[in-house]
Amino acid sequence: MRIDHLVWYCADLAEGERYFAERMDRGSVYGGVHPGEGTANRLISLSELTYLEILGRDSAQAETCLAPEVRGLVGNGLYHWAIGGVDVSALCQRASAAGLAVSELVTGGRTLPDGRWLGWKCFGIHHHSFGALVPFFIDWMDSEHPAQSAPRGGSLAAIEVFSPQAEKLYDLYGILGLNFAVTRAAAPGVAITLSSRKGRHVLRMFDPVPKGYVI
Repeated sequence: MRIDHLVWYCADLAEGERYFAERMDRGSVYGGVHPGEGTANRLISLSELTYLEILGRDSAQAETCLAPEVRGLVGNGLYHWAIGGVDVSALCQRASAAGLAVSELVTGGRTLPDGRWLGWKCFGIHHHSFGALVPFFIDWMDSEHPAQSAPRGGSLAAIEVFSPQAEKLYDLYGILGLNFAVTRAAAPGVAITLSSRKGRHVLRMFDPVPKGYVI
């Protein structure tokens, strides 16, 4: 089990591209659009199986396509994150058996700019008070992992999770098999440290913590 990808939102995708080009070893690659969702993305690889997704507005789609929460985000920051390297079907069943409210196991996909098909299945946890402090879970099935075709811009050096309910969140992580420390703090959040030849760069989650991608 590992961090599969980080979702960093900046309404202006070109601005997000410049932000990371200044900080990482290589620039991002265009990943494509999300039809009906109002967004497009760019990708930077952090390892063979972990990447950073720069998510932004797709000017070709109406603003009304955006989820209300995304439309209301101001500035830039971490919006959500995903866990991979796990049998999502088995974990979904295990989480449900433990009493957690889990989404359906959703299968989806889209055509990439080069014509290849990118498919996935994923699920999330519902009815908790932690928002995007709780990641969702994804399996790319038979598709090439997005990190393998994106330029390598650096690496993921550290993750820090903060919550006023640290013990409760840590217990939830334990049920899900997540081995992340949680620090008690007045304000909840996630801080991700990326490392490149240009230095170390901390990405922080939006404040207040968003709900994130709701499956």
